Amino acid sequence: MSDDLKDMKMPVCLIWGKQDTITPPDVAEEFHRLLPKSDLFWIDKCGHAPMMEQAQEFNTILEVWLKKFQNTPKPE
Repeated sequence: MSDDLKDMKMPVCLIWGKQDTITPPDVAEEFHRLLPKSDLFWIDKCGHAPMMEQAQEFNTILEVWLKKFQNTPKPE
């Protein structure tokens, strides 16, 4: 899959648990490096499912990230 990431031009929000043992943090770093328009956010004391393990922090990160695009014109 990593071979295809460079071709993905849409904005991507990566929210990763620092203690993820299923898909370790070095994978997040690699994805962030390969995805041209990605932002990487870390959640401490969190494993593989940050949206469940740290729901409030996850939602806050995502909400702030999405607001960056609120007034962005849609591509045609």
